[in-house]
Amino acid sequence: MAVPLSHGTGLADLRVEAVSKEYRMGARTVKALDCVSMEVAAGCFLGIVGRSGSGKSTLLNLLAGLDRPSSGAIWFGNQNLSDLDSDALARHRREAVGIVFQSFYLIPTMTALQNVSLALAFAGVSAKPRHERAMQLLAQVGLADRADHRPAELSGGEQQRVAIARAMANNPRFLLADEPTGNLDSRTSEEIFLVLRRLNEEGRTVICISHETDLISQYADRLVVLKDGRLVTGEF
Repeated sequence: MAVPLSHGTGLADLRVEAVSKEYRMGARTVKALDCVSMEVAAGCFLGIVGRSGSGKSTLLNLLAGLDRPSSGAIWFGNQNLSDLDSDALARHRREAVGIVFQSFYLIPTMTALQNVSLALAFAGVSAKPRHERAMQLLAQVGLADRADHRPAELSGGEQQRVAIARAMANNPRFLLADEPTGNLDSRTSEEIFLVLRRLNEEGRTVICISHETDLISQYADRLVVLKDGRLVTGEF
């Protein structure tokens, strides 16, 4: 049975239907996800929590189109990701979803502005609107005054905010965050969750996995728990 997560209109923006993911490890088959089903409404801030190895990152990678399920289906609106070829999946990653990782993956030789602009360049945006959009995004995450700084000149929290701005470059409907505060102290973690919540309040669906249950519960509309690759409820 799917876990319904209603918010706003209550219309499902994302449906995960009986999704399983298996990996071969030598002679063994490891089931990272086991028949996971859920519905996420448009505009929801969903927190996914669970211990290390519970399948959280596997699920997020499937939602992002970085991997394919062994069985089951993932629907974004009326689009089944399993029906997409590699080029269409690349468009999904570029246009429909923005992805934020625990490791910031900023290019060290580029400024904050250049890191955000690069995502726009890949989308074919010309120089002037690219610069304006990148500056707008940096301002949105509170870093307009740090635009000309390279990653080594920024704190961990500032680097993650640059990464969030980059993820938002093409105005995706979904923002997927994989342990975005995993490398940050508690005060900076709160700042990052505030940024994510503000982006959610602007109408974007946010799906965030975290090991910090107490913290994410303060910002997410709903929490689901993964345990041994299965969705469970009421266990934290």
